[in-house]
Order: sequence, then C-alpha cells, then structure tokens
Amino acid sequence: MSRERVPNWVWLVLVAAHVLALGWALRTQAWRFPDSDRYQQAAENLRMYGELYARPWPARAPRGQAVQEFTIRPPGYPLVVLALAGRGPRPLGLLLLQDVLSLLNLAAVLGWWGRRARPTPRQWAGALALLLTFPGQLIYANALMSELLLQTAVLALVGAGLRFIQTGHTRWFGLSGVAVTAALLLKPVFYPLVFVTLAVGGLAAWRMRRPWLGALAAAPALVAALYMGWNWERTGHFHFSSIAEINLLHYNAAGVVRQAQGAPAEAQWVAAVLRQADAQPTFAARQQLIRTRATAVLRAHPGRYAGQHTAGMVTFFLDPGRFDIGQFLHVAPPSGGGLLAQSRAGGLARALGQLPGWLLALLALVGLANAVRLGLAVRGFGRLKRGGASLRYGRWLAAGLIGYVALLTGPLGAARFLVPVWPLLLALALEGWVPGQPPEASGADDAPPVGENQR
Repeated sequence: MSRERVPNWVWLVLVAAHVLALGWALRTQAWRFPDSDRYQQAAENLRMYGELYARPWPARAPRGQAVQEFTIRPPGYPLVVLALAGRGPRPLGLLLLQDVLSLLNLAAVLGWWGRRARPTPRQWAGALALLLTFPGQLIYANALMSELLLQTAVLALVGAGLRFIQTGHTRWFGLSGVAVTAALLLKPVFYPLVFVTLAVGGLAAWRMRRPWLGALAAAPALVAALYMGWNWERTGHFHFSSIAEINLLHYNAAGVVRQAQGAPAEAQWVAAVLRQADAQPTFAARQQLIRTRATAVLRAHPGRYAGQHTAGMVTFFLDPGRFDIGQFLHVAPPSGGGLLAQSRAGGLARALGQLPGWLLALLALVGLANAVRLGLAVRGFGRLKRGGASLRYGRWLAAGLIGYVALLTGPLGAARFLVPVWPLLLALALEGWVPGQPPEASGADDAPPVGENQR
C-alpha cells in the first residue's frame, strides 16, 4: 500500500473511537450539554410558532432580558436540529451526521499530510497520537452542539479558498462565500468575517478585473443584513446576536471588576447594570446601556483587560478541556464553579484538588499534548513558506482563521472554542513534526498567486 494513503489501521482506530463515543453519548445522554436545551427549544419554537426563541414560548410578549432569547442563537444549528433530531429522546440522526463529518474533516487533514510527507507506519502512529490527545473532537462530534458543523464550514472555506488561489476560477470563490455564510449562521463569532470577505473580494475583483467577484463577496454580508433586519422586526433592535452584549457584560467587563475589586463587587455591579438595563423602555436601549456601562469599565482598566484578554487567548490554545471531559463523562465540577472561574478567583489549586486522580492525569496529558501541538504548529507554519503558492498562502489562511477565533473569543478562551479550527492547527502541527517533501521532490503546487496568470 502506498505510503501516501492513510493506512487502514489508522481508519479502524478512528472509526472505533467515534463509534465508542457515540455509544456512550446515546447510552448515558452525554450528548446533552448546558447549551443543548437552547438549541432544542429554538428548533421546537421554529416548528410550532415560526419563531427563533431559545426558551419555552412565553404566554406574554417578552420584555427586558427575555427579549435576548430571540437572537441569542442564530438559525443555522436549530434548523439542523429541527431537520435531523426530531422530537425523540435521542438525536441519533444528528449525532451520526456529526460523526461522519468529523471523520471526513480528519480525512482531509490526514490525506493532505500523507500526500506531502509520505509517512512511515511509526509516523502514522505518532499522527494518531497527536489526534487522539485532543478529546474535544470526539466529544463535540457526539454532543448536540454546533461545533462540528462549524468545523466543516471552516474547512470548506479553507479548501475553496486554496482552490481559488490555485485556479482563479470564480466558482471556488463562490463556494468560499457559501462557507462563510454557513459559518456565521452557525456561530455569531463568524459574523465579522463578512467584512474580511468583502475586502478580499474587492481586492480580487480589482486584480483580476472581474467585478462579479465583488458581488459574490457581498453575498454573506447581504445574508447577515437580512437576518439582522428580521431581528429588528422582532426585537426593535438592528443587530446580529444578543450574545455580544452577554459576553461583554458577564465575562469581559465582569472579569475586570472581579480583578479590580473582588468577586462580591463583581456580583453587585452586574446585578446593578442588569436592573438598570431591564428598566429601559426598549430592547435597543437596554443593549446600548449594557454596552456603555461595560465599555466604560474596560476603558477605565485597559491594562487589566489586556491581561485578561491575553490570558484567554493562551487558554484557547492550551486548555485541556476539564469542562468538556467532565460534562461528557458525567464528572461533577468542583464546588465553587469551573476551573476557569476559580483560577480568576484565586482558588485554582483547591479546585484541582477536588478532581479525581485519573481525571487530573488525563488533563495533564491533554494539556501537555496541546503545548506540543502548538509548538509544532508554529514550526509547521514556518516550513510551509518553502512550498508552492497555495501552501504559502494557505498557511496564512489557516493561521489567520485560528488567530481570528482566538482573538474574538478573548477572555472566554477554552478548548470548546478551538474545536472549529482545530483541524487547521493539526495540519500545521503535522507539517511541523514530519514535513512534506520540498517542491522539486514532491511536485507541490507552485502556481502563481491569484491574479498573476488571470489578466
């Protein structure tokens, strides 16, 4: 068998791992995460009332804080839940789809690396170890959460983008726009990417003298604007998602208040802001007040917030996923909140001491693997500059998307938020571990950048 192909025994291990995780999730209801109920409720309200509302349908028109449930979840994943999960006790169809997508996503990365590096069996075993020491892939493939569908959209975006770089064909740029649209309808964090798409499309249209590329680049922005208009009709506030103000208040600004004045002051400040916000006459005024009060705190303590944001980005890459593993394996969290909350409150050592020994060992192994993967990814990013045009540009596309999610996640950084872009990090890490052959030996693509052969 060609060394470029992914060996059958690697696929056997990966499929077996996904089957075992699926069986556990269905048998123990480990697929149910804290946010799963909101996705299910939004899907049910869409079916019953034609409304995207993430709480039980109210008897009266929602007011104040309750209005945020209209836009806290974008429609993408609730529609998938509605189509595949049904009303049964187990979302078998949805989980099967996510497991298949997980295997296909991993196949794309491993297949690419196999063609470049032509690994030995021992190197394939090492790649498998790098893969399996990130449990978030298996966990979120078998949870009623949107991470795996978003991961697929991100890989589709990268794949279509690279093909556009290689060929300059308009259809690939169009497919990349479809992927961006799918991503923003799955997670609000990808909404700002429409502006990047507009800028890239405008540049490509100018360089290649194809005005319709600009029109294609505007399609995701148009979808976002239409969705925001629907939100305006329902809430009186033109916005994409209420999760922005929720995170700004409860995590960004509240974290700064906690660092500056302590946990009791944080609780009092958040409660006071919410009381004042809920007293506003409109939902738009409520959200504006939250933004004003939270932004004032951040501006008053720029150094503290910068440190908090940086710590969150480091956590994004290194977090071993205590929450994810504990939730999936039904291990009760330590008293006093999760590890992230307790680390901010200065009680991390006490929280770690409450965890079972086997879980501590597992978290240490995953944390070490995360650090190794990150180091290898940095090395792989550097090595890919010696490849063809698609590799040189592709490494920036991968690193840009990883950095984009890390930056926008900020203080919320955790293993869960890495899942959508983790295959990109894995691809860079594999290149950093066993690099592909140089272009003259491997026939790597050395096509010129987009536009240089299209004039």
